Amino acid sequence: MNDAVLEKRTTPRVLFFGRKDCNYSLLAVEHLRLLGFDTHVILSEKRGETLPDYAQWWSGHYIFCFRSHYLLRSLILSRASIAAINFHPASVEYPGSGCVNWALYDRSDTYGVTAHIMNERIDNGAIIECRRFPVLEQDDVSTLLSRTHLKTFDLLVDITSGLALGGEAWLAEKLRLSRHEKWSGAARRMSEIDRLQVIAPTCSKDELERIIRATYTPDFAPEIHLHGYRFVLKK
Repeated sequence: MNDAVLEKRTTPRVLFFGRKDCNYSLLAVEHLRLLGFDTHVILSEKRGETLPDYAQWWSGHYIFCFRSHYLLRSLILSRASIAAINFHPASVEYPGSGCVNWALYDRSDTYGVTAHIMNERIDNGAIIECRRFPVLEQDDVSTLLSRTHLKTFDLLVDITSGLALGGEAWLAEKLRLSRHEKWSGAARRMSEIDRLQVIAPTCSKDELERIIRATYTPDFAPEIHLHGYRFVLKK
């Protein structure tokens, strides 16, 4: 008879931050529960929302952030005993907000998505994985953003599956393999995109085309302010 005592495996407790009206957020929750994680969900609707009281006293193993508007402070991040992980919809060259816009404005050939350890600074923690993909010549804000959301979801599926199978040892190896990846500069702000969208009347044709490609959507179009009037681009 084998006298070895088998340890009962602890079910990982997860706090998932996603976004309302986001199908990928709902699919992510379904995936986490299929993996066997004890998953608690908080969905955000807009920037500046107050965190629910539940987030203040939760404790567990992992925090996962996917397209969430919430900014998480160190007190909450520390409640995850293994890791708090953000799935950033950009490569490490573009920390912060408005990343798709800047990649298009820069006429970058590549873009990407990044999983990283969270700290109190925005897009600053150790990189778990950065996946890159081509930016196509015909890409605009809508097409690149759509592809980015899919790639971010794919990354979440793979990272969380790896954690479910390999736990802390698997995570440590991923961090080791990505030590060469570094964030590029300070996190950008949406206010910078707001300023970029206001076109100077003396703007060159080349600059105008860069701004339109980088910022135009039907709901948020570039504009010119001239002699007290506001002219909004329509396509």
